[in-house]
Amino acid sequence: MSSIAKKGRPKGSKNKPKQVINVGQQPNNPQIQQQFAGALNAKNVGVDKIILNVNGGNSELVTNRNAILKYSLKQPVMLETGDVITCVNAFVEEKGLAENTISFEEDVEAEMRFMYYKQGDCGDELTTMKDIGFVAYPKLFPDSFTTTASVGTGDDKVDRGALVGNYLGPPQLYENLVGDLGPNMNFSGVNYGVAQGSETSDEKNITTGCNGNYYYLMETVRYNKSVGTTTREFSGEGQNFLRPVYGSKTVKITAGNYSVDSLANIISSQLNGSLGQGNNSFSDALLDKLYNTNGVNKNNFFRTTPYFKDIDSTVDSTQSDIIGTTGERNGFERSVDGFVKQINYSDSSYYESWAMQNMFAFNDPADRLQATGEEAKFPNNETTFKKTSGFNGNPPEYTTLLAPNTLASDGSNHNHFYLNRKAMGALFENENNQFYSLAGLKNNSENPDNLFFPPFVDNILYNTVDLDHGYIPTVTTNAAIPGNPYQNLRRFVGGPVALNCQMIWPIKALTYPGDGSLDMQRQKFAGTSVAQLTFGDAVSNRFALSNFHEFLKLPNLDAAGTTTTGFGGQQATKFNNPYYNDLSNGGASTNINTATADAAATVYPVDSTSGVAINNFDFALVKNTQVYKDLVTEIQSIDGATAPLQQLLHKEKLIFDLFTKPFDKFFATSDDAQNAWTKSLWFRLGFSYDQLGNISNRLESFVPPGGTGAEKKTMKQKGIITHNAFDFSKIVSSDGLGLGNPTIDSGTPMQNFRLTSYFPGTDLPSNLGTSGNNIHILGDSKPISAENLPSLNAGKSYLIIESDLIKPNYKDTKANLGNLLAIMSKENATNDTIFGADPIDFTVTEPRLLSDITIYIKNPDGTLAADDVVGKNNGFIIQIAKAIPVQKLPSVEI
Repeated sequence: MSSIAKKGRPKGSKNKPKQVINVGQQPNNPQIQQQFAGALNAKNVGVDKIILNVNGGNSELVTNRNAILKYSLKQPVMLETGDVITCVNAFVEEKGLAENTISFEEDVEAEMRFMYYKQGDCGDELTTMKDIGFVAYPKLFPDSFTTTASVGTGDDKVDRGALVGNYLGPPQLYENLVGDLGPNMNFSGVNYGVAQGSETSDEKNITTGCNGNYYYLMETVRYNKSVGTTTREFSGEGQNFLRPVYGSKTVKITAGNYSVDSLANIISSQLNGSLGQGNNSFSDALLDKLYNTNGVNKNNFFRTTPYFKDIDSTVDSTQSDIIGTTGERNGFERSVDGFVKQINYSDSSYYESWAMQNMFAFNDPADRLQATGEEAKFPNNETTFKKTSGFNGNPPEYTTLLAPNTLASDGSNHNHFYLNRKAMGALFENENNQFYSLAGLKNNSENPDNLFFPPFVDNILYNTVDLDHGYIPTVTTNAAIPGNPYQNLRRFVGGPVALNCQMIWPIKALTYPGDGSLDMQRQKFAGTSVAQLTFGDAVSNRFALSNFHEFLKLPNLDAAGTTTTGFGGQQATKFNNPYYNDLSNGGASTNINTATADAAATVYPVDSTSGVAINNFDFALVKNTQVYKDLVTEIQSIDGATAPLQQLLHKEKLIFDLFTKPFDKFFATSDDAQNAWTKSLWFRLGFSYDQLGNISNRLESFVPPGGTGAEKKTMKQKGIITHNAFDFSKIVSSDGLGLGNPTIDSGTPMQNFRLTSYFPGTDLPSNLGTSGNNIHILGDSKPISAENLPSLNAGKSYLIIESDLIKPNYKDTKANLGNLLAIMSKENATNDTIFGADPIDFTVTEPRLLSDITIYIKNPDGTLAADDVVGKNNGFIIQIAKAIPVQKLPSVEI
């Protein structure tokens, strides 16, 4: 073997050219050098391209996910170092993808929590009251007036009846009674204790009708445990307590692509019951109940009627998964239902049953005043009941007023009624730690004779509960009641103060039947049946929620306005504009035409027959908060089977806090609440945190009934409610209306269509005292329009295509390595197909034999695309570029 030349130039070669050494370290001659140069120049002549068509629709390898494709090469390809792999085109099938499509990559749910409310209205439009649906208890008049007494002297003397002395601080004028809740437009049928035909009877039969105020749904409840020894009435067997009724409604959207209109219809259908369980378009709420073995009735298919029983129940109606057991007697179990809730009657739910009792509900009149040596009298100074005209039965026993009616109580034993918002607040969210907020209830150490111990429903009906002073005992000394305003002969709350605890009870019919009469299987419901989500109707390109209230409806009339038609009712708002018109020939104190600060209650327009007040639009989002966890832990620590009654009452307070707490109050900071809200379905639809998440700042204020002057304070609703819409044309619409529905006088419409309001088109009637002047105006619903445009893709505007063809070459959102083959924008889409890809070249660095390929279609967050979004017919065009081999280098002889 020849020696190898040393480095540097040989001696004597200073001017000689440098030798070219070949690969074998041998010097090449000029011919060899020329061959080498030509070969090197020929290396970029071109590449061989192998095209692979990977298609999920015809792949022989089946996967369990549409977003995973496996492809087997019948003729494997040898990948060599330097080969370049590129996804030159891609086609992904996305079902329903089109313009204005909103995409959900996974199932989304939103559970709403709410309470049921009713505005102050007895539900009657006929002067006969045959259509009456509710009765207020207590009510101030006419039963609070005597039949003969006069008021005033001289010119101010008015023969209209006087309020009797066994009320504490009674209102002195008719004007003070404005806001009391009585039947509408009725001037002669509510007069127990009034001598028929007396000269003053007309003045005493006047009512302001609806007050439009707000009352929340409650239910009676009896527990297995009892209070024990106490000096209160009604402390024997069957102690009737009360508690609020709660509601829950879950909206579910399965993964997929939806047009904005179809999404609005799907959510509306879930809210109003026209879509079956699981968004089953072949069913609805009634079909699920009657024919679905997994529906409401489950295996009780023989109990088909009444058809609408449990029509909108929740999966866990007792909420035992959250609150455990609460110790009720059989038949008094809690039932949390949806937007439509059946409410129960009592066994004596007839108008006269309640109205004849008026301010009190007890059998023996002698028990009313607890008087000694003095004949007990009713508030109207009578000693006996006098029947209302048309009343053909006897006043029911008191106990039957709270007894359930098995044919109209949904199979349960409790009764439902609406309670003044003011009373509900005092009982369950008392700032002075009274009633259900008493500290001693938690550890069973409270004295049952504490005046602020949670009252029985009977105590409230007996009118011996003053929200400011608690229970009024039989001996009402200053020692017994600090700052006592009561006396032994006046221990019953009277006047406007009594309206603090005003209730609205459902009734079945106007006339009380005699013994042996059959009860009707008539169902009454709370909540709303018309809640809906719309898109673009109110504000362009935005979603809107409306009709969380069951809007007031008026019957359609024929052209002459004399009879009703067979068509559905028309949406309307009822404005009650009370007259303050005493005797036409009265003195200075008469003919007052303004309300006073001492009026019984403020008067609001009635735009609903019932509704829901939503305090939480996405209950699931608060379940990871510390506030929720602490509340649920304490609630579940109280075992309904073993805990004493006081702890059960404390548990009811905790449940109230849990189910009525606004969404924003569960979070430590506003930022935490806003961040959580971004995960909500409603946020995707464009509703901002300030609209539906920051509930506390969106609650309406109003003045509830009860109290006088400075005692009147504003209160907040317990959730977001909706109303009928208003614009200034309503002012004109009310001109020429009044005294009930619109009428025609001498063939000429009274309505003048001027920019005038409330004018009835006729002289005010005389001798009316205070009168309800009800004006009905047709209207529409006022929507809650989303503040923002909907997020159509929630930031998932592209797809990531990964494959085992290549080595890891990128990091995902969680810093995990991935094999990125291509990125697909959703910008290019048509005919349910996204097409086009931004290719990424990948150079093979290690040779291997390619026999199969796996491709993954992923969302930007790294999760696999859902099967409900991505179909099977996905295609990817893969190019493998191989360089054309250069000619072999010439051999060199040694």
